[in-house]
Amino acid sequence: MSMIRILPAEIANRIAAGEVVERPASVVKELVENALDAGARRIRITARDGGRSLVQVLDDGCGMDRDDALLCLEAHATSKIRAAADIEHIATLGFRGEAVPSIASVSRFHLQTRRAEDLAGSELWIEGGVLRDVRDWGGAPGTSVRVGQLFYNVPGRRKFLRSAATEAEHLLETVLLQALAHPDVGFELVQDEKSVIEAPAGTEVAARVALLLGRDTYAAMIPIDYEEGGIRVSGFTARPGLTRASRREQRFFVNGRPAAAESIYGGLRDAYQTLVMKGRYPPAVLYLDLAPERVDVNVHPAKREVRFREGMMVGQVVAAAVRRALRALAAEPVAVPLRPAPPPLTLSPPPQQAPLPFPTPAMPVLPPRPLIRALSGVGTADGGACPAAASPPSPPPSGAGGAVPAHVPLAGVSPSSATRAEIRALRVLGSFRQLYLVAEGPHGLVLLDQHAAHERILFERLLRRAEGEPVPSQPLLFQVTVDLAPADAALLRQSLEAFTRLGFGLEPFGGNTVLVTAMPSGFPRENLAGLLRDILDDLRQNSGGTASRLDLVRLAQAACKHAVKAEDPLTSAEIDRLLEDLAAAEMPYTCPHGRPVMITLPPSELERRFGRRT
Repeated sequence: MSMIRILPAEIANRIAAGEVVERPASVVKELVENALDAGARRIRITARDGGRSLVQVLDDGCGMDRDDALLCLEAHATSKIRAAADIEHIATLGFRGEAVPSIASVSRFHLQTRRAEDLAGSELWIEGGVLRDVRDWGGAPGTSVRVGQLFYNVPGRRKFLRSAATEAEHLLETVLLQALAHPDVGFELVQDEKSVIEAPAGTEVAARVALLLGRDTYAAMIPIDYEEGGIRVSGFTARPGLTRASRREQRFFVNGRPAAAESIYGGLRDAYQTLVMKGRYPPAVLYLDLAPERVDVNVHPAKREVRFREGMMVGQVVAAAVRRALRALAAEPVAVPLRPAPPPLTLSPPPQQAPLPFPTPAMPVLPPRPLIRALSGVGTADGGACPAAASPPSPPPSGAGGAVPAHVPLAGVSPSSATRAEIRALRVLGSFRQLYLVAEGPHGLVLLDQHAAHERILFERLLRRAEGEPVPSQPLLFQVTVDLAPADAALLRQSLEAFTRLGFGLEPFGGNTVLVTAMPSGFPRENLAGLLRDILDDLRQNSGGTASRLDLVRLAQAACKHAVKAEDPLTSAEIDRLLEDLAAAEMPYTCPHGRPVMITLPPSELERRFGRRT
């Protein structure tokens, strides 16, 4: 008797969702979920041209007989649920019965399948949703699905697909999530004849995390195993100090399903509330297990998000699990001194002992360069701005609508447009919180953001190197190997030429490992792995993962942003060098992201604020 049947209309209407096929990664997700539901122990995914030309998913699952193979092409035909009540207790990855017919209707679809007990399997050709041929097939037990020329008959959809590199990255992330969710299943991903992921079956979660996210990332994480209120939280989370520029590396799995939920994000955020800066995110791989009836997986068309019946409780359990792991880390015998909070509103003379983070010769005044002059303001057109070096500014008072309150007039405070001679002539009075230099200038009191100034200086040095000027990089005395996640390694390979032009010495070292042999002059030598990952995060967010000429500038922006550390005390000699280098810059008034380097408070504004009459 056939296992697959047409659902009654009322059930189909309840589970009907939006469009299933968004891009090649959506095809892979749906087909891999079907393979997992079929009991597959090994799954091989092959893609060409980012999946736009071909996607093939081959598994060793239970397979289908001829009747089921034909019936699976019908809308809302599924073996996963039988009655309306089953929707409240979904324990499979797929359940709607619309993925296969949706994919077959917009592609050239080729299905081969055989059950182990059958002498012959079935082979079907479907083109644009129309069945063209059916015949016997004598392959191994399991199922193979080939999806060619996705959206060939819907040109309006096909033209909105992104570049092959971008689609390949989405596809890679999809497979990586499934491989993390099911460490007992073997996964292999081959893109354009190159093996990208090889994860053997039966590995432990720890080994799978180290393999797919990189050994360096895994080594900087701590295990979690906690249960409360029938909710079990396990997996790994970052030690304090390991953060990323986006939530991309926060991956969550609910009952074996890669999924997102704001309550999980909130719980993780609460656990790290005082341990990470705003705008930074600790990597995490968390597995949540709870009764299926406590989770609604039918709230998103692509099943990317889930909703919990007790969302607040889930967030609290996640926070408790992470806090417990962090407290256990604090109980280890290794003592880590805590950095004291900066004192409020102290003005101190420049210290004399700390080294300058960029001990390089003073930069000569250069004639205008087309690349620097044309792109020095990249990032300002869309209102983007680099985050502050220390704590972000406080939000406006509630009800203010984001405007500056009337009792704090800022009309007299403006970004400085001092000449080069005026910058050199600034008389530094002291420093504020080791973030800002307080100086007297010809037009009033000047506050100089040393972090932004360092960014601008280093940014222009990198771009001059990219234009062919002899700004040497510094070879590392001890070369460093960095083990990257597959997506980061792929992006690095695409951008390798841009990295080299900016002075980085990076060499592939097999698999997803890269060897760092040199760094641009002035870059820090500590935590090279974290610096490289942060640069790749920024490059991915700001440029879509490609390596165009504009991305060379964005790569320089990202590199400078993460190379300069906040709260570095400077000696008097180092301050003089900083002012000299800033005066020699092409655009000394803003950081590479458009944030002002200096602001001036004129004497008239001071007199007005103190109520003096001139």
